[in-house]
Amino acid sequence: MNAHRIFGLGEWLKKHVWCPPFRVSCHQNTPKRGHQTAARGRPGFTLVELLVVIATVAVLAAVLLPALAGTKPNGQAFQCLNNTRRLTLGWTMYASENSDIFMWPTKLVSGQIDWSASTGNTNVAFMLNSDALIAPYVKSAALFKCPSDIYQSPANPGPRIRSYSLDYALGGSSASFGPTNYLGRKYFAPGIMSELNMPGPANIYVILDENPDSIDDAAFMLDAGRYAPGSEKWRNYPGSFHNGSISISFADGHSEIHQWLDSRTLQNVQYKYFSTSRSPTTSPINTGYNLDSSADYEWLENRMPYR
Repeated sequence: MNAHRIFGLGEWLKKHVWCPPFRVSCHQNTPKRGHQTAARGRPGFTLVELLVVIATVAVLAAVLLPALAGTKPNGQAFQCLNNTRRLTLGWTMYASENSDIFMWPTKLVSGQIDWSASTGNTNVAFMLNSDALIAPYVKSAALFKCPSDIYQSPANPGPRIRSYSLDYALGGSSASFGPTNYLGRKYFAPGIMSELNMPGPANIYVILDENPDSIDDAAFMLDAGRYAPGSEKWRNYPGSFHNGSISISFADGHSEIHQWLDSRTLQNVQYKYFSTSRSPTTSPINTGYNLDSSADYEWLENRMPYR
C-alpha cells in the first residue's frame, strides 16, 4: 500500500469515524462565525414566560403535595408501625423458643389499664417485669405506647403506659366465638403456629391499637362468628389514633396502617372504663356499640383464625 493510499485512508477515517457529523468538536462541522452569531440571536424564554412556568409549577405543587402527603402515614404512624412490628417479633420469638406454643394473651404484660388511680396505668415496670411473657424479647417499655396516644388518667395524672393489645384468639380461649359456622367458618383459638392456616399468617392479626376507654388487660376480644351481619357488637373497641386509622400487625411479621370506613368506629375518648358487658346501657360508649352492620367489624372478623 503506497503512501498516497495510506493518506487517503486516514482522511476517510478522520471524516467518517473520528469526526462523525454530530461531533461539533470536529473542524468540518464547526459552524462558521456567521452561523454562531445567528444561533446566539435565536429567541429563548422571555422573563414573562419564565415567571408563568414558575407560577404553574407552584400551583401544581400546592395542589398535589397535600394529596400525596395524605396517602402516607405521618411520622408518629411510622413509629407506631415499628412498635407493633417489634412487639410481634417478640411474640414470634417467644413461640419459637417454647415448642411453637403461643403465649397466653393476657400474660403479654402484667397489670391492667383503666381510668382509676391504679399504678398499673403509669408504672412501666408492668411492661417488662418477670410476669410479662414478652419481656425477654422486648427491652424497651416505650414500644408498648403509641406516640399518638396522648391520653392521661384524670384520677392518676401521667401518661398511661400501654396502647396495644394482643388478639385473644391466639393461644387464648374460643369460648366467646360463635357456636355455629358463620359463612362456612368455624372460628377457634389456635395454640401453635402450624394451626394458622386460614386465612393464613399474612391475614391473621396479632397486635393492634386499642381504644383508650376499652383497653384493660393485654388481650383484645372480638366475638368472631357470634353475630350475623346486621346484628354485630364490639366486645372491645379498636383504636383510631392515626386520623381514623389503626396500626395493626399480622402473624407473618408485617404491620400496616388500616383506614376505618365506619364513622362509628372512631370513638371519642370519654375517660371512662369501657365495660365489656354486651348491654349498651352499661357502657360509656353507646353510639356504635350496637352496630347493626359494620364494614370495620367484618374486616377485623375476617382476620381471625378459622377452619
